[in-house]
Amino acid sequence: MFVCHLDTADPLIDLIAPNISRDAPLAVRWLAGSQGRETLRMMGIPEGEIRSASLDEERARVAGFMKRQDQFNWMIEFKGGVVGAIWVDLRPSPVLLAPAVSYMIGDLQARRKGVARASLDAVVQFLSRRGFASLYARTLVINSKSAALLTGAGFAVRGEPYLDPDDGQRWRNFVLRLQGLDDDE
Repeated sequence: MFVCHLDTADPLIDLIAPNISRDAPLAVRWLAGSQGRETLRMMGIPEGEIRSASLDEERARVAGFMKRQDQFNWMIEFKGGVVGAIWVDLRPSPVLLAPAVSYMIGDLQARRKGVARASLDAVVQFLSRRGFASLYARTLVINSKSAALLTGAGFAVRGEPYLDPDDGQRWRNFVLRLQGLDDDE
């Protein structure tokens, strides 16, 4: 479910509505080749389940994002082009409480430029203004860059690393308390 356009603290980064015709071809490009495989692997897709995505599959995935009522979904726009996605699951899973944020910077040229952090900060403010008390996230134990992003944004490790029974991988959960965040608006 797309809620609204979100500005970030960086004037070059905005969170915008998903668009099938724009975003599906981008996702196919982002997930192609060895870099795409590595992106998927760091997102927690088991190696044996990684395969090339088709345009039809990505169209269906974006359409699914737009129809979901149990998620907030945004595409990340950087310098006028879409470079990734950020979403918030509103239903808990067996291994992670909700709301839970996930993000992907698919465009390699947009990585390590503060795009994910600015996007995450905007979503944190959005949820805080709506009265959510906490925000959860998880990363693979081996994904130190994602863990550093979360801790840098104020998330704390929640519990011990665990083996997810669905994918057989080791994960670490994080939590950010939203109550008491300053609201600049």
